Amino acid sequence: NIDISNILLFSTDEKMHKIAESIGVVSWYDEETFGAMPERAARQYADPSFTKMMQAKVFCVQLVAMLGYDFLFQDVDIIWFKNPLEVFLNTSHPLAPFEIYFQDDGNHAAFYSPYSANTGFYFVRHSDKTRHFFNQVLMSGDLILGTHSHQVALISILNEHA
Repeated sequence: NIDISNILLFSTDEKMHKIAESIGVVSWYDEETFGAMPERAARQYADPSFTKMMQAKVFCVQLVAMLGYDFLFQDVDIIWFKNPLEVFLNTSHPLAPFEIYFQDDGNHAAFYSPYSANTGFYFVRHSDKTRHFFNQVLMSGDLILGTHSHQVALISILNEHA
């Protein structure tokens, strides 16, 4: 019984786009942007398919940030026990002054330090700062390709902004 009217799915292939629309989920697919994305899952961490999907995650959030929306980004393997938007959108909540909330990744290796921000689940309030932040993440494509991880690139930029 979750209202899906405010969900936008970024489909990385035309087949998924058609499936999403057939069940009433608003989906966006662009051949020029996502045409080279693999249809099959990555075989292992950091393989070429994995790296392409990491780039797709960056495109999605940067596009929404530029449009001026608050947004919750989550990987498709996340299941809610409670609606997190009730906290994130509550302007009287103690967390309200923060512009980005990240789930802790649990991996506290040096390349995720010091914040260990998990890029599979995070909420962003639109502001000039967050728009600039996600533009910088998009422009760090060389770092994403070099590390095979958008998470490493995002955390690197987060360290500069914090």
